[in-house]
This record gives sequence, C-alpha cells and structure tokens, in this order.
Amino acid sequence: MESLRVVLMLVFVAAACGPAPDSNNNNGETPMPDASGGGGGGGDAGTDSGGGTTGTAPGGTCSCDADCADDGGNQGVCIYGVCMTKATGACASAGSQGECPTGSRCWTLDGSSVGPLCWPDCSAHTCSGTCDSDGSCAPAAQGNCDVTCGSACSCTMDAQCGNGMQCVQGDCVPDMMTGGGPGPGPGPTCTGLPVRDCTGTGCGTLVTFSPRTNAAWDDYPLNGETASNQYRSYLRKDLMMLVSYATSVVACKAQGWTSGIGGALGLGDMSEANGAIPGASIGSPGHPPGTHTNGFDIDLAYYQAGTANNRLRAICPYTSNGQDQSHCVGAPTTLDVWRHALFLGTIFESPRTRVVGVDGKAGPMLIAAIDQLCDDGWLSATACNNIALAYETTNMGNGWYYHHHHHSHISLKPASFLSNGFCLGDCANTGKALPGRDLRVHRVRAQ
Repeated sequence: MESLRVVLMLVFVAAACGPAPDSNNNNGETPMPDASGGGGGGGDAGTDSGGGTTGTAPGGTCSCDADCADDGGNQGVCIYGVCMTKATGACASAGSQGECPTGSRCWTLDGSSVGPLCWPDCSAHTCSGTCDSDGSCAPAAQGNCDVTCGSACSCTMDAQCGNGMQCVQGDCVPDMMTGGGPGPGPGPTCTGLPVRDCTGTGCGTLVTFSPRTNAAWDDYPLNGETASNQYRSYLRKDLMMLVSYATSVVACKAQGWTSGIGGALGLGDMSEANGAIPGASIGSPGHPPGTHTNGFDIDLAYYQAGTANNRLRAICPYTSNGQDQSHCVGAPTTLDVWRHALFLGTIFESPRTRVVGVDGKAGPMLIAAIDQLCDDGWLSATACNNIALAYETTNMGNGWYYHHHHHSHISLKPASFLSNGFCLGDCANTGKALPGRDLRVHRVRAQ
C-alpha cells in the first residue's frame, strides 16, 4: 500500500504536559506522570545501544545507534543519520546544557517519542548533516538511518517493518486491517453540504450547534448538562462549521457502507460560553489547562458498530483485574474504523486542524484505514497530505494515553499558529524541528 505523504511544515513538540483531573463522568483527561525525560529508547522497530567509546563521534554519520559513540555518561543514538547522545533527563529549557556533555545542548525532537537529546554544537563537532539556526548539527532534509536499529529513522517500505506491521508516512505501525474497506471511491456526489471554512469576521465567535441534532451530528446533553442548559457546548464558529461539514460528508458518502450502525456522531465537551474549560463555572474544570478554552477544542464520540448510537462510550475493554484503566486494554471491537477514518480524513482537509487525538489501540487502525481510503479515492489529496493524528500506545506523558477510549479530540489552531506542540494542554516548549524536513506528525507514541 502506498504510504501517505506528509507536507505539514509546522512545529510539533513532544514534551510533557500536566493535565488537571476530570470529574465529569470520565469524559475528560486526568493527570499523567511527567515523561519528558522518559521518552527515550525506541525507534520505530527497535534500537541498539550506543557504540561505547569507539563509535562515531557526535555529529558524524550513522545507520544504527550502535554506530554512535557515548559521550561521557550520555549514550550515543542515531537520529536520521546523524550521531547524537541521549540527555540525562528532561531538558530544563530549550537548549539547556546541564543534561548534556560539553559541546552539546538539550532539546526534544519534534513529533518524536525518542525523548530529550543532546544536539551537537557545530562549533564543537564536525557536522555530517546541516547546521540549524541554533548552531546545532541536525540531520539534512533527506537524511535517514536503519529503522530496525536507529532511534529515529523513517521506513520506506513495509518489508522494513517486520511481520504484522506496515510503513505509513515513514512510520512502522501495526497492520490491523482485517477487511477490505468500502472499495473504490469516491462514492456518492454530495450536494447541499454545510460550508467547511469560515471567512470574514466573526469566525472566532463562540456559538452552539444549530440544530443541536440532525442526521449528521448529535449534540446531546452530557456531563451534568440538561436540554435547557448545555453550558459545556460552546465552540468557535469556524470549528463548528468544520465539524458540521465533516459529519455531513460521512452521512452522505458512507450511507451505503455496512461496517457500522451509521447515524449521527455524538458531540462531547467543548468550552463554556465565556471560553472557560467546561466545568469551571461549577468549580470543577474537566480538562487540562490549555485545552478546551476559547472554543478551540471539541470531544467527539467514535463512529461505532454494534451499539445503539454513536454517542460517547468506550469502544473497547478498559478494565484489568476489576480496575478501570482509563484506556483501551484490548481491541476496540465496537469502533467503526472506516466511518471514523473517513470523518478524520475530512477533518484533515482543513489547514486549520492542529491535531486529532485518539486512543492508542484505535490509532494504528485509523492510520491504516485512512491510508486505504486515500488509496481508494475516498479522501482528497489535500486530506491525505495533512494527517495530524496523535495517539500513545504507551504513556509518554503527552496527554493522549488516558481517557480517549470513549472519545476522540479535535484541536483547531489559531490563524496565527506557532505551536503548543502535539501535547494535550500546556506543554513546555523544548522541542526542535529538523530543517527542511517534513514531520511524521502521528509519531506521538512508542512501540
């Protein structure tokens, strides 16, 4: 299967977040340990240890971690063909030196779960890559290494990824498709769709869905709301228009699909009327600081199979030894992967989409299904080139591991977007992008 191409040239930060607890029917996000220092280790399909004292010095060329020399107590790693070392802990700040040997400084790698790295200074090392604006030796735009033994490398074909895996957007992800999908697209011609993009003034005005419920979306009361007081259901006009459009596309395009129950998609928490985090007005904010404010975020159910409707509920087993684990511990058996992939792909048509977050068990399935829908012509080239899906298969501290087993999360970016990264909520900006290199933007997870 031809891999999706990524052309999104934005800065995503794999840094740690500190969410606030949720007390509203378990539909928000709860605190996670700070993992900004613990992302290390894993490339896409396994890594080797560094090359000790005899390997290639920082800044030199490599194919595997084992090629790269350690520098004092810092272990050598291969990052897209350039030797670096692992930091001894989380970066105290962007470019801090305390976690690194002399001649290197600390940043995380945007969009990667590799953890904090010591980037060699060009002034102190011979650089085989390119010198970035911070004076660090960085991989060149086309630099790469062996995905089976380097800490950060791109796959180029399925065969590199091993049994049960496929190469999608340069990442080795589980090949979890068991069916052939809906077949060749693009499917029905849809007329009378809501307008997708807001133009002119008023796009940032906080509004509600009107009507609350129709054949495409279902903005029902939840988390203490009543039909007369849906106080958690305000969002920016531009985000409302995007969701209205995408759900309407699914209602039209997938009307003949047999993969799930069909019907309207349930809508969850947004913001309060004044832009506050839902629950703030009753003294119980239900989401982490920096998210669900000013109408930039919305929680949505998954499209489902074998359920009564597409409202917010777990799509998988989520208990272990009788304890709620707050994430999928088994396969998402009630996920209608094809409709939800079509929905997300349509959301990715918009250049305003910052990120969509899903559960770690659902993420690989959705990536594979989006890839198939792109190949079969159901999704536009614009959508297929703008995939920004975040999920964590292990808890890397970015906020996606917990509490997304019953909803996905869409975050819009401001028109004047810089970045607060791929994290959910406020994140420490210690990330560095690779000059001239497209990001593998769904890499916020570890194997």
